[in-house]
Amino acid sequence: MTIQSQNAVLTDWLYDVQPIREISDQNRYNELGQNALFGSAFILGMPILGAPLNQPYQAFKAMDTKNGISFMDSWRNLSSQAKANKAALKGDNIWQSYQNRRTYNRIVNFGKELPTYDPNMDMSTLKGNKLLKYQNSVTKSGYYGDAKYLIEETKQMLENAKRNGTTIPKEQLKAQLSKIKEAMRAGDAKVNAAMRSGILKPTSLYGKAKHFAKLKTGGYKINEALLKTTRGASVLKGAAKCVKGAGWMAAIEGLLEIPDIIGAYKIDKAEKAAGRKSNRGNKQLAKSTVKVGASVGGYILGAALTGAVVGTSAGPIGTFVGFLGGLIGGFIASKVAGKAMDAALDEKDSLDKSEVELYAEEQNKQAAQQAEYDANMASLSNDAQYEVLAAAVEKGIDNGDAPEDVLAAYEYLVANRESRILDSLANIANMDYAA
Repeated sequence: MTIQSQNAVLTDWLYDVQPIREISDQNRYNELGQNALFGSAFILGMPILGAPLNQPYQAFKAMDTKNGISFMDSWRNLSSQAKANKAALKGDNIWQSYQNRRTYNRIVNFGKELPTYDPNMDMSTLKGNKLLKYQNSVTKSGYYGDAKYLIEETKQMLENAKRNGTTIPKEQLKAQLSKIKEAMRAGDAKVNAAMRSGILKPTSLYGKAKHFAKLKTGGYKINEALLKTTRGASVLKGAAKCVKGAGWMAAIEGLLEIPDIIGAYKIDKAEKAAGRKSNRGNKQLAKSTVKVGASVGGYILGAALTGAVVGTSAGPIGTFVGFLGGLIGGFIASKVAGKAMDAALDEKDSLDKSEVELYAEEQNKQAAQQAEYDANMASLSNDAQYEVLAAAVEKGIDNGDAPEDVLAAYEYLVANRESRILDSLANIANMDYAA
C-alpha cells in the first residue's frame, strides 16, 4: 500500500471514474448462450403454457348467444368432441396415441394454411387490386384442390371412427399425411410456375419488387428445382416461416436500438449547444441499421439451413433447432459485419458499443486523466493532498456512502498526513532544543 495508490483510489472516486467495459469473444459467447437458454425456454415452454388457454379461447369463439349457445354450452361441446377425438385416435400405447393426435392435428392445420376465397362474392363490386387479389385467390385455391380433398377425407375418417366406435390406425394417418404433403408440394409448384409466367400477378409494391428480383436472380428456377421433391418443398415452407419470424425479430431488435439512437442525438444537441461539433446520432443510426440487418439476415439463413429442413416435420424440436440455427447465423453475421464496420469507422467494437457508451468512455477518459494528475500532485505536495482530502469531505465521504476501498484509502491518507505533521513538529522541536 502506497500513498500514490491510495490517492489514485480516492481521486478516481472524486471524479467518478468508471472501469472501461472490454468486449471479448468470451463475452459474446456468454451472451449467445444466455439468448439460447432464455429463447429455448420460451419456444419449448410456450406451447405447454398456452395449452390450458386454448380451449377457453375456442369456447369463447364458438359462443352463439343469439341461438342460445352459452360459453358453458360451448365448453361442454368442445370437451365432448375432444374426448371422442382422443378415443378415435387412440394407439397401442400412450406414445402412439400422442403421435396419432399430433399427426391428425398437423393435417388439420395444413388445411388452415391453404388459400381460400368466398364463392358468393359479387365480383362486380371489386375493382383494381381488390379484383386482382380475388382472382389470384380463386386461381391459387384451385391448385390445392387435391390437398383440400385429402384433408376433408381425413376429417371424415375421424367422424366415421367416432360414429362406429373404432380407431384410425397410425399407418392410415401417416399415409394420409404423406399424400397431403405431396398434394401441397404439387400445388406449391403450380403457384411458383404461375407467378413466374404471370398468370398470378403481384398486387403490392413489395410483391412486385420481390417478383422482379426473383425473375432477375433466378429465384423461381431455384424454387422449381426444390419443389420437385417433398423434402425440397419442406425446406421452402420452413424458410418462409423463418423469414416471417425474422420480421418479428427485426422489429424487436429495432426497438431495442431506439434508446441508443435517441441518446446519441441528445448528445449531439448538448454538444452543439456547448459550441462543439458532434455527429453521433447519424453514426448510431447507421450502426444500428447494419447491426439489425446483419443479425436478422444471418438469423434467416441460419434458421433456414437448420430448422427449415426439420421444422415442418419435427414439431417443437424442429422449431427449437431452427431457433438455435438462427441465433448462430445471426451471431456469425453480426461478427463479420462488426469487423467491416470497425475498419470503415477506424474504431474497435463499433457494433458492440453504442455511441452513447463510446461518448461516456471519452468523458470517463478525460476524468481519469484529471484524477491521475490530482493523485500525482497530492503525492508530491502537502497542499495538494489537503485539497484532495477536503474535496472528499465535501462530497460526503463521512456520510458512509463511499465504497469500503475508498473509505479505507481516505482514512489511510488522513492518518499519514497527521503522522507527517507530527513528525514535522517533532523535528522543529528537536531543532529548537539543539539550538
